Amino acid sequence: MKVGIVLGTKPSNPLEFWIGVEKGTFVQLDDIIVVRSRVDGTNQEIKFYGVVDEVIKYLEGVELVYDAKLVNSGVVPANLAYMAKVSVTRIEPEVFIPPNPGDTAYKAQGEDFEKALYYDNMKRRIPAGLTRSGNVVFLNYDFINGREGAHISISGMSGIATKTSYALFLLYSIFQKADDRDKIHGIIFNVKGKDLLWIDKENKRFSEEHRRDFEKLGLEPRPFRNVGFFAPPEEPGSPIPASGERKEGVKPYSWSMKDFAQEGLLRFLFAEGDEGTTSLHYVIDRVSEKLMGLAKESPGDELLDENGKPINSLSDLLSLLHEIVEDKESKRDTERYREWFGTAMPATVYAFLRRFHHAVSHVKHLVYGSETRAIDWRNKQLSVVDISDLHGIAKMFVVGSILKKIFKEKEESGNPYPKIFIVLDELNKYAPKDRWSPIKDILLDIAERGRSLGVILIGAQQTASEIEKRIIANAAVKVTGRLDSSEVLSKEYEFLTGNFRQRAIMLKKGTMILYQPDIPNPIMIRFPLSPWATKKEEAKEEVGVPEAFRHFS
Repeated sequence: MKVGIVLGTKPSNPLEFWIGVEKGTFVQLDDIIVVRSRVDGTNQEIKFYGVVDEVIKYLEGVELVYDAKLVNSGVVPANLAYMAKVSVTRIEPEVFIPPNPGDTAYKAQGEDFEKALYYDNMKRRIPAGLTRSGNVVFLNYDFINGREGAHISISGMSGIATKTSYALFLLYSIFQKADDRDKIHGIIFNVKGKDLLWIDKENKRFSEEHRRDFEKLGLEPRPFRNVGFFAPPEEPGSPIPASGERKEGVKPYSWSMKDFAQEGLLRFLFAEGDEGTTSLHYVIDRVSEKLMGLAKESPGDELLDENGKPINSLSDLLSLLHEIVEDKESKRDTERYREWFGTAMPATVYAFLRRFHHAVSHVKHLVYGSETRAIDWRNKQLSVVDISDLHGIAKMFVVGSILKKIFKEKEESGNPYPKIFIVLDELNKYAPKDRWSPIKDILLDIAERGRSLGVILIGAQQTASEIEKRIIANAAVKVTGRLDSSEVLSKEYEFLTGNFRQRAIMLKKGTMILYQPDIPNPIMIRFPLSPWATKKEEAKEEVGVPEAFRHFS
């Protein structure tokens, strides 16, 4: 597909050059171009592959502002200059000289397209989307699953950037095309509405056009299969999940008081403060250590205090701690105070109790009694954990408790398989750059060591500039949807070269900018509407199943 020639009126170099577009053809931003040239003084052919990152048109031979009208009327003669700048992505063989003026430029297709984007070097690849011209864009799976690198960062404005939708699409692509797909699992935290509780249902909006896009990507268009759904209980100890309109197939999750103590989950109830509040953290650590000791000494599934009295709820624990402080102040039992709070001043302990009391009011239905309803991610390929209706402290508790347990299990086994992909939206709340968070250390561990343990993070956030920079830096693949004009100027988006920062401000839904280590330039991609429902209104009713029985299936 010849589109023009390399211009001699613009300087060329091994990294970029201009082409003149021939009449009757067109070139647009993001088109992949290949130019065949010869090394001076030899017969050796050299190919330049590149991406169009600028396109301009103007009239040659006119000077006045409104001469364009006269040219259109045929009064003034002029030529239309149509030019495109090509940023070089690859030279084969690597002879770093400019192309020659007059060399023919083609739109890359087939093998040339794959070489331009280094697909021939990708031993394991998964579909990541389509270019606007309909070519498939691939991701190097080795830079996702930990062989060469790991983790994916997705940024963009809320409601416009379709971050969660693209994270689901990538997970779906991995489940279908990864070479180790039989040994991988996924966990998605559903943070908004009940949208992700329907991904095992067909999407009524999925059309034949969307089906063709999926087939072009080499993906079977169908809802997610082998999915487990989990939601918090409606009441403390209740077996009924608070899952909104989704009634069937959802299990409640909760922690027993003994698990709460044994696993050191107290710290996840404190979402306030910063690293400078050492006295408060000292109390949290002392109480956690005491609870762990009680858990080891307590028989069965119950948690007992030093006197053998059951601690059945967080409210019981709060009452016990108040009693210990009161005994200390009345001098009835000062030794017990030291066992629980060490050398902390009463004022600090009261600050701890105020925060703990606030947390208990939001988390009491999640930690109760002697029965644990665990989220066993190994039983299903994909687990959806609903935290959408929880208070911020409760969300932090659930995410932190689950991630801590997963990471601990993987550390103890030392085996990277089965691998687990964790999709977490609103990452800026859980790992803020300049503030303390109870699960920030866990997310840092996953970002820095998760690759070797088979724990992969697909993190989404509105503002990458507000995320702990080591988490963003450890993401091998970066994806950007529509960004705010001030956010796009942050250092975290330095991978957006050329005019991509400007273009990120005006992206439409379903369009993303993708950067991966194999390709020196970002690539603009689009991804089709999903065949799975992402809300109740989209879910296609199951044919042949009476409504009365559907809730109990």
